[in-house]
Amino acid sequence: MFKRITLFTANVLEKRFQQNEIIAGRYQVMNHLGVGSYGNSYLVSDQVSQQMKVLKALRIHKRITKSGKNGFEQEKNLLQSIKHPGFPQYYEDGTYKNIPFYTMKFIEGKNFEQLIFQAGEKYSEIEAFRIANQLLELINYLHEQQLIHRDIRIPNVIANGSEIMLIDLGLARKYDQSIGEHKKPKRNLRKEINPQADFYGLGHFLLFLLYSNFSFPNKKKESSWEEELEISYQAKHIISRLLQIEDCYESCAQIKSDIKKLFEK
Repeated sequence: MFKRITLFTANVLEKRFQQNEIIAGRYQVMNHLGVGSYGNSYLVSDQVSQQMKVLKALRIHKRITKSGKNGFEQEKNLLQSIKHPGFPQYYEDGTYKNIPFYTMKFIEGKNFEQLIFQAGEKYSEIEAFRIANQLLELINYLHEQQLIHRDIRIPNVIANGSEIMLIDLGLARKYDQSIGEHKKPKRNLRKEINPQADFYGLGHFLLFLLYSNFSFPNKKKESSWEEELEISYQAKHIISRLLQIEDCYESCAQIKSDIKKLFEK
């Protein structure tokens, strides 16, 4: 309860940067893009490099705690360490009105929340799993760096033409395999620091894509996704393992193997 009250109060008190405001004498705010785990993101015009960039500024309720500031610094350092075209390129950091910020490459395109709920895009089973397969490549890259994203959701996956990009490393953490070997009681599967947390997020990502093709009938009792979605047995099997309804996957390679079988049918 206290956490909710603190968050609500912080959101009320927080003042976002205004359109056309010049940040740190360099970045002109074009518009507010959204709110992530740690920061407000803005589309800015860099007056020095003449580039459009994304500027992420630490939110007020994170600025007042040491853990919040450390988390933002960790997110910045993780992004800086990633050298892959499927993630935003890190540029530089700074402070404005005592608010830490950093900038990164602006990615053209729309996220899947916009594509599904605003643009009305619909995805077939094959299309959904092709997109998931692309996203899995990015998840696999992170896992090879011992990084767990922990926030695989439709707002954090962007379609840039035929390419898929993954953003927002605010909740990403290094994975210690020695800890992972000792099973702990499961609380929030998505927030655990192990590969299965990202697989769980991928399972829900797939459900959003598949439900884009589903017509919700009026006055029908609520059913499970297994009953509602008209998808193949293999698709249900993959999603059930991703969501840990059945034996969970241990690696990205196992998932890719099962997706390959789905494509071959």
